[in-house]
Amino acid sequence: MTQSNSNNPVTKKELVEVLGTFTEDLLLPAVENIMDNKLGEHTHEMGNMMDQKLAKHTHEMKNYIDSKLAEQKGDIISYIKGDRERDNNWKLKVVEILKRNKLANPKELELLANFVK
Repeated sequence: MTQSNSNNPVTKKELVEVLGTFTEDLLLPAVENIMDNKLGEHTHEMGNMMDQKLAKHTHEMKNYIDSKLAEQKGDIISYIKGDRERDNNWKLKVVEILKRNKLANPKELELLANFVK
């Protein structure tokens, strides 16, 4: 960079050179440092916020799924009990038919009836 005499006006070339050096040596590194610090802060804050939201939604989803499973569990158990009851009723009817038509001896019929109950 050329030195200008205080009596001589600064040329456009000299001004561009001084501003370019100032920008490269001081201004850009300072702006970059500020941006890195702010970006780091915001990245950390965003990470924390996302973790909190994810934890909240995960907890809500778990509660929702648990409640739905509890509802369906009752329906499934009721359905199974109904199937068992229908099956036992059918078996008892078979035992009654066997008894009525004397197709088995009383001891066998008693064993079958106890097995069904």
